Amino acid sequence: MKRIMASIVLLSLVLSCASLRERLAIKECKFALLSVTPHTFTFSNLQLDFDIKVDNPNSVDAVLDKLVYTFYANNADVFSGTTGKTLNIKARDSEQFTTTITLEYTKIGQALVEAMKLGSAAYRIGARAYVSTVLGEISYPVEIELN
Repeated sequence: MKRIMASIVLLSLVLSCASLRERLAIKECKFALLSVTPHTFTFSNLQLDFDIKVDNPNSVDAVLDKLVYTFYANNADVFSGTTGKTLNIKARDSEQFTTTITLEYTKIGQALVEAMKLGSAAYRIGARAYVSTVLGEISYPVEIELN
């Protein structure tokens, strides 16, 4: 009976290590914004679909449990969003996923006024990739390239 329990514990540890390796591999992945598609307009906001590509250069599959991101225009927060489902990216491959955000017109207006005051606009997306482990959630800063 002790051997069976020891085997089960050992197997669990091996599987946890493999799962952890896949989740840590996301740190080396590259993210790029491919396209933005507006689809729902109301009097106060607009919904947009963001298509994001993830390239995995690793020799192991990578797992992304969640991505939290914020779009900045001249360092002002214009919108934030999160993905809610796990994404598996095969080794040395890429995956594309879509995430939907709601953009409030007031924030767009504020960003435009600020850009006009400054005479220019600088854009960037700040993001964090989250992976779940047996010890809890781990996050990494991620750069999403704006093409």
